[in-house]
Amino acid sequence: MFVHVDLDSFFVAVERARRPALIDRAVVIGGRPGSRGMVAAASREARRLGVRAGMPLAEASVRCPNGVFLDGAFDAYFEASRRVDEVLRRETSDIEWQSIDEVFLALPVRSRPISRPRSWADIVEGIQRGIQALGFDASCGLARSKLVARIASQLGKPRGVVHVLDGYEARFLSPLKIEMLPGIDMTVAHRLRAAGIRRLGQIAKLTEGQLSLLAGRAGGTLARQAIGIDSSRIRRTALPPARIRESALEAPSASPAIVTSALRAEAERLGRDLRSRAVFARRMTIRVGFADGRVESRSAPLKEPTALDDALLAAAMELLARVWNGERLIRAVGLSCAGLLAGETDGSLFPLRC
Repeated sequence: MFVHVDLDSFFVAVERARRPALIDRAVVIGGRPGSRGMVAAASREARRLGVRAGMPLAEASVRCPNGVFLDGAFDAYFEASRRVDEVLRRETSDIEWQSIDEVFLALPVRSRPISRPRSWADIVEGIQRGIQALGFDASCGLARSKLVARIASQLGKPRGVVHVLDGYEARFLSPLKIEMLPGIDMTVAHRLRAAGIRRLGQIAKLTEGQLSLLAGRAGGTLARQAIGIDSSRIRRTALPPARIRESALEAPSASPAIVTSALRAEAERLGRDLRSRAVFARRMTIRVGFADGRVESRSAPLKEPTALDDALLAAAMELLARVWNGERLIRAVGLSCAGLLAGETDGSLFPLRC
């Protein structure tokens, strides 16, 4: 059984735990008003005013002129995430951190040898209470597949637990918008909507030929996901991911040389961060902010665990090619790594020097 735990407004919650005076205030994290960066997180009060993650800070300061703008204390966020990790490991070691505020668990058949086994929901609610005791809220999804568990946690926001019973996955997904499917290619989504397909249940009814026409080679996978079929398993991680770094370009650009230079700086910073913490990464995520305000992300496993700048840059360039064809103006790029493992577990995979 899989559980997806999404830490609600995590960065804001950590800041409020550090500074209670921020409670009920509109909080925007990412930098000072009017600077060239992007919003990393926003409180519910700021979101009501139209502020969203990935929005330029200059625009956020216009929408939320009386908000509290913070640079962000990423070391504090990582430490809080590590404390959450301790709560999770009381139940299972099958843990896969996706980002600093998002994690998958695989629960064992019996959590511990007791005469009256707890239900799956009892276990998840216990995890949720443990996280709340740290001062944070979490939404949890419980299902037979990672895909369905992740969607369930999104529907459980805020602070809810959604349990999708075994055998009810297709019925649960059927009325949901196609955009609820994690990682769906936006180009495919646009084609589906243009064909009048707006719900996951409609995808499940398409023929193989129709799927091929609308989604190409991804059609078969899309059809399986639309009814909740997902064979992926937990890839154990020892630690939460490295902190997210973002770099705003001097000016929006479509120059390959300028974008590559910014990405190289990000890879080098990320590499230093990994090496300073004596960890190596198995997965990378790129986040690209375009001049039109759109933000796109892509993730992929690394060819081999690494903390080396060149390997990180090569992986970043491959991900960049999946979201950018060289035509749209880019205003910012960011990289993060997941699947972190302690470096001492295999000396041959970790460089000796920082």
